[in-house]
Amino acid sequence: MPPARPHRRSPAFTLLELLTVIAVVALLATISLGVISSTKQRANIARSKAELALLVEALEGFKRHYGDYPQTGPSALNSQRVTGTIGAATAQAVLFNSLMGVYGPRGASGGRLNGPRLVDIQKFKLEVEPTTAQLTNFGVPSGSPPAKNLFNSAFLDPWGNRYLYFYRAATVPGRPPAPWSAPSFILYSTGPTGGDLSKNKPIPNALGIFSGTTQTTGDNADNIYADKLP
Repeated sequence: MPPARPHRRSPAFTLLELLTVIAVVALLATISLGVISSTKQRANIARSKAELALLVEALEGFKRHYGDYPQTGPSALNSQRVTGTIGAATAQAVLFNSLMGVYGPRGASGGRLNGPRLVDIQKFKLEVEPTTAQLTNFGVPSGSPPAKNLFNSAFLDPWGNRYLYFYRAATVPGRPPAPWSAPSFILYSTGPTGGDLSKNKPIPNALGIFSGTTQTTGDNADNIYADKLP
């Protein structure tokens, strides 16, 4: 009679071992997703800062050419979230058309111009992208005297929200300019949490100055301001 073979343990995993493996895989997946999300967030913040720097450069070029920055005046400041269709009278559209050479410092009140284009729109995501047909007349002057065609759009930050910009009320010939205490324009992104309208709202007051710590704490702590501001 042949000797009995030693009993060998079945190669199958026990339930406890399977649960342990699943828990480890889930933990690693959570860590990986967190790392990916954090990396993407840092990349978006860096991109936002770079885009703000490009807009500041364009605004400084605008001031050198016209003597002042684009004045938003009574223009409504659209919320950062893209909802509906952007209107021609909004501050974001005024900024866009000013940097495209359509407006001078007084915006729509100064009439359309044939000014220089001061920013490369290919480096930005736009709220409204020109169609192939619109590109035919996009930024091309027409009429007599020649003036560039109006195109209403806005610059969007990496989170798909509008950059917020405004500057003092448009000047009226023969009248003193409206009070504006800030040293320059206001330009910023509401950052990663910018899509929440209940948390992030336009914050500077009519004088262009900060009102306490509202702009840099709480829900606005992740706002990204252009370096032009102090």
